[in-house]
Amino acid sequence: MERLEDSMRARVWMPALARPRVIVPWLAVAFASPGAIAAEPATFRHEAPVVVEQRGTFVRLPVPASALARSRQPGLADLRLVDARGDRVPFAWLAPRGPAAPATESTRAAALYALPARRQGEAEPAGPLEVQVIGDRITVRRIGAPAAAGATGQIAPMAAPAPGWLFDLGEPVRDEAPATALRLAWTGPAEFSAGYELAVSDDLRQWRAAGGGQLLSLASAHVASGHLAQPDVPLPPVATSRPAARFVRLRWLDPAGAPRLSAAVQVRPVPGAVAIDPPTTLVLPPAADGAAGGSAAVAPAAPSSAIAQGALVFDLGAVLPLVEVDLQLDAAPRVAPVRVQGRAQAGEPWRDLGQTVFYRLTRGEAVDRSPPLALHASVRHLRLVPDPRSGPLPAVPLRVHVQLPSLVFAAQGEAPYRLLVGSADAAPGALPIASLVPRLDDERPRLGRAVLGEWKENEAVARDEAWRQRLAAWRPALLWAVLLAGVAGLGAMVWRLARRGVG
Repeated sequence: MERLEDSMRARVWMPALARPRVIVPWLAVAFASPGAIAAEPATFRHEAPVVVEQRGTFVRLPVPASALARSRQPGLADLRLVDARGDRVPFAWLAPRGPAAPATESTRAAALYALPARRQGEAEPAGPLEVQVIGDRITVRRIGAPAAAGATGQIAPMAAPAPGWLFDLGEPVRDEAPATALRLAWTGPAEFSAGYELAVSDDLRQWRAAGGGQLLSLASAHVASGHLAQPDVPLPPVATSRPAARFVRLRWLDPAGAPRLSAAVQVRPVPGAVAIDPPTTLVLPPAADGAAGGSAAVAPAAPSSAIAQGALVFDLGAVLPLVEVDLQLDAAPRVAPVRVQGRAQAGEPWRDLGQTVFYRLTRGEAVDRSPPLALHASVRHLRLVPDPRSGPLPAVPLRVHVQLPSLVFAAQGEAPYRLLVGSADAAPGALPIASLVPRLDDERPRLGRAVLGEWKENEAVARDEAWRQRLAAWRPALLWAVLLAGVAGLGAMVWRLARRGVG
């Protein structure tokens, strides 16, 4: 009888949370994973109407970057397409039609000659070459002693820096594409930044202005080659009504700081197949200070966080596949050697993607801009890190070309259609393209066209996700509370038993 009374008193002293029928549910909540709290079908937080602009048995829908930003799974695995009744509509991913083989380039040597110094009162000195035209053939003869060698690139010593250079691209070759650039080599100095202006001619008598640009070479410990260089001189596009000019004249804006050229090659593109699905263009403003995670996780090549001073950070809104980037400099003259870095999400280390020199120069009314930088990477954040010797970058937009995905769906079910996205537990819903469209090449010209409307958020799903996040934040506290309550209950029981033993 005494033992029964002691047991009853121990239960009275035991805290309520220590009782098994109370503590077990709390333990279940504390230890449960977010996905196991409610065994419900997959829910999607965002939806947008699909507007069919051109009907077809199969319809193509380009997926905008806003869909990737709202996705909760890699590769848009949580994307669904449903009709007006909510029934699923089969779809497949459509790969962009790009070049069958990547574009390459061919090179051929160009003869180069140092220009003579301009005499006082002389508008343009006579060049080192004389041209003789016989029928359709042009004969080039060097005047006087050679100041520079031809295609071999062997340059004779000169007493003073050349004010410029003359390049002979040679006789055109049948079925050969026009040269798009001259790639120069030099013997010194090791570091320089030299502006130039270009002119082109067919006969060394009549010259046409062809813009200008910037050559640059800077020592850099952050690239494998040890220096950052811009050796290419872009040539003007060739009009279809006339052949490409044979002669190119480059005149330095400041000969004293210009490099000593040793060789030149003309660069011609060798394209692959024509890209039928062009990339999408995005214009991004620079992110606010600290918006991309500060100076944490600098790339391993950077010796200190000071390398990121004056850098620009851009947020693409989602992890997107890059094609090329171009900094939109709005003031001239401006030369900005940069390293381009990227990462998939905030907190990750920055990794180097490439290097280039962005510039914007004016020659009278003409404006010369640097070509875009080609990139092949998938990132969300981009960072442009300037060379410390060139100063901080101006807060200007970045033009980005990205290759966004497209999907093809069978126009079945009841229109209108809706696109759903934003589920952490949805299974992948896309079919293989060969299963959905058996003869894709034949069907491509007949594909319909659709666009995506405005996004709408499912408020019930948003509230449920907010509750799950709060529960996940409180889970450690609940766990400790349950454990402490259990320990307190066991301590009370031990204390009661110890008192009974003493009594």
